[in-house]
Amino acid sequence: MELNALSKSDPKPETSNADSALDKLTDDFDTFLTLLTTQLQNQDPLSPMDTHEMTAQLVQFTQVEQQVAHNQNLEKLVNLQTASADAAAVSYIGRQVQVDGGTTNVPSAGTAWGYEFETAPDSVTLNVLDGSGKLVFAVDGETTAGIRHTFDWDLTNTDGATLGPGSYTMNVSALDAEGKAITATVDSIGEVSGVQSSTNGPQLLIGSDIAVALSKVLKVQ
Repeated sequence: MELNALSKSDPKPETSNADSALDKLTDDFDTFLTLLTTQLQNQDPLSPMDTHEMTAQLVQFTQVEQQVAHNQNLEKLVNLQTASADAAAVSYIGRQVQVDGGTTNVPSAGTAWGYEFETAPDSVTLNVLDGSGKLVFAVDGETTAGIRHTFDWDLTNTDGATLGPGSYTMNVSALDAEGKAITATVDSIGEVSGVQSSTNGPQLLIGSDIAVALSKVLKVQ
């Protein structure tokens, strides 16, 4: 479902699972009725067939048909909820969002990342990688635990040259006094350029190719 000029959408099947199940049930039911009619036409009048099994099969078909119809109604409800969520997500377009994770689209003006520790490390290195995973900048970071630190980057690499806008990732290498790794929580800032649908709900597009689930949005600026 295309939401705007920059939006994307996952391809969706033309026929739902419930519709496919109903089609197969209809085919099976038609086959059952054909066989039943043939049996009735060719039964021995002196020894007619037992109707109990026939009745049980008819009841079973009816129950399955009702269940399939129930599933169809549930699919319609899910589709309506998905469409509503997609429409609501459009309101994020053009706004700056703070999201969980270190990958974002960095404009020419630069960007800011955030990072935080539960346990204070002894040393911290902030690494910036470009879209191909190449290290382009590194700097020492803060070591205090329990607060969100920020790192502002102006697209300058280690040699002092200015890089072009695009997708960049910041990761944190933190060690304690014994050299053991300490995990950091990293977040990034980016501008929402579009919205795309997915099987897990709407996703925000940061730049042209970075998709972020709504559940990862920490703050809207």
